[in-house]
Amino acid sequence: MWLTRICFLILVFGASAIHAADDLVDSADDSVLERFRGSWIVNYKTLPLADYALPLGSVEQVNGVERLEREEGMTGRLTRISYRIPEGNTTRKVFSFFKTQLEKQKAEMLFSCQGRECGSSNYWANDVFNFSKLYGVERSQYYLAARLPGVTVSMYVIERGSRKLYFHIDVIETDVAARMTATIKREGYVGISINQLPDMNLLEKLIGQLESYSQDLTLVVHHKGETLEKGKALSATKASQLRQALIDRKMSNLSVQSVGALAPSVLRQNNLVVVLVAGSSSL
Repeated sequence: MWLTRICFLILVFGASAIHAADDLVDSADDSVLERFRGSWIVNYKTLPLADYALPLGSVEQVNGVERLEREEGMTGRLTRISYRIPEGNTTRKVFSFFKTQLEKQKAEMLFSCQGRECGSSNYWANDVFNFSKLYGVERSQYYLAARLPGVTVSMYVIERGSRKLYFHIDVIETDVAARMTATIKREGYVGISINQLPDMNLLEKLIGQLESYSQDLTLVVHHKGETLEKGKALSATKASQLRQALIDRKMSNLSVQSVGALAPSVLRQNNLVVVLVAGSSSL
């Protein structure tokens, strides 16, 4: 039942919100990886379209000039997040936590290094990730590049001389539909749009990729209002508009439901969120 999925979403989003008080304003996790328990965001940046040089080698010196041994150029949406890790942890433990998540998702491991074999921490911090607080003790550092459907991940862990630990991740999204397809097959739901109705071209491509998927699919509209009743009314209106858009695109077999503001942890600071949920559309 789709309501069961909604309750699950409330729990998932609510758990991540526990950390939000300490996060940088207007920052957010990327769904590709679950954050390390107790960590908080200290640096955050997104670019809708960026030319990105993915490090696939250690830092080397050639004629006194530092550079990466190998890198791969790509273009896509870039999300850049740096986390402060709670005291009492090690870079090895943090690196293993995130690497294990990628392994469970069957990510393609492209390159990794650790300790001094990665090269200059100053170069990784300032030239690769452009965040000076990532400069630390070289023997403590770990780096990994990995690829999932539609998205590539570049992550780095370091301990500073002050014993503070940082984890950094660059997420480069090159195929939105492929990433969403992989997410819904793995998690059972995926966010489709925020503060606007879904892009119908993207939605059509996504549904096309999910044609062989055995689960029923339901679009769930969440909308905030001054009161719960107002949110319910706004949600119903947006759901009606979405149903009409689906009819116009000959996709009327896709179910649409509205829940107003009854899942505040899904909405968080947003007015409108649309989620595609796998499971029965019946009540």
